[in-house]
Amino acid sequence: MNRKKIIALSILIVFQLSVIAVMFIKAAAVRSYAKKNDTIVRIRCTAYDPFHPLKGRYVQLNLNDDDIKDAENKTGFKLANIQKTADAYYLQEEYALIVDSMNNNDFNALEPVLELYIGKNGSIIQKELYVHHNGAELPIEQYIKDYAL
Repeated sequence: MNRKKIIALSILIVFQLSVIAVMFIKAAAVRSYAKKNDTIVRIRCTAYDPFHPLKGRYVQLNLNDDDIKDAENKTGFKLANIQKTADAYYLQEEYALIVDSMNNNDFNALEPVLELYIGKNGSIIQKELYVHHNGAELPIEQYIKDYAL
């Protein structure tokens, strides 16, 4: 390879790694802000389609409007894009297959709650999806490991 191609390839690699690094830095900033300013919110939700063929293994969520309004009041941010940014929750392949096999009513009977970090300017990162079983609140992954496998 000639020198120009090596330099161009090196610049491209550095750029790609920089984009990934910026994503992680922004996510860490949102988490840090949410913890310091108590802007971690919980929103009740229901599943309306536990698989998205284009995104992969996601649990599709319908978020409770009243909880969104409460979160807006708590954080002081208008969370207009929350339905677009927090309406899907990623699961590992083997766990997602179990959720896929569940009836939506059975899943919704677990009273799922999505916990979110709300950062500066209303940016959102998902923390965890919890479900309720026998009076206990568990992360969805833990519930699947303990009760559904």
